[in-house]
Amino acid sequence: MQTFREYYEDGEHERQHQRVALMPGGYKPPTKGHFKAFQYLLQDADTGIVIIGNKDRDGITAEQSKAIWDIYAKYMGKPVEIELAENSPVRTVYEFADNNKEVAITVGAGAKDEDVKRYEYFTKNIEKYPLVNVVKIPMQEDSISGSQTRALMQSNLDEAITYFVPEELNETDKDAIKNILTD
Repeated sequence: MQTFREYYEDGEHERQHQRVALMPGGYKPPTKGHFKAFQYLLQDADTGIVIIGNKDRDGITAEQSKAIWDIYAKYMGKPVEIELAENSPVRTVYEFADNNKEVAITVGAGAKDEDVKRYEYFTKNIEKYPLVNVVKIPMQEDSISGSQTRALMQSNLDEAITYFVPEELNETDKDAIKNILTD
């Protein structure tokens, strides 16, 4: 199977996919709010990339987050690549835009104003980035908190899974997420 990077390097994207949704973030762990936000972002895209921050948070690693996103990706209905950011997810977005100027890019930013401000350079330099659009994603799930998820995981993993994992997932995938978080 061809990786997303190979896909771009061989020019395949120019023949097939012109709109890419980028969803950068920490995702420790990725919640159903993140899942629904990415679904929202993918609506007008041909394909998507989730970019995960490389810092651990309260014992949850980037690799665990990626493994969970790999499960979520099966439910997106479009081709999705999950990548670990070498630096920060924001920097990775800028590097992607600089290396793919012929691709229409939609960058997902959280509902907080400071998330959108991270991408002001695109707006201020629209002549350099005419195909980049930053979208402030409206809140997709009420009261889903990464901090609360991590606290629940410490006391009751089953309750945490019920709290943060999307309902769309089958029981096998929910069990796989539980195993990812306990290994």
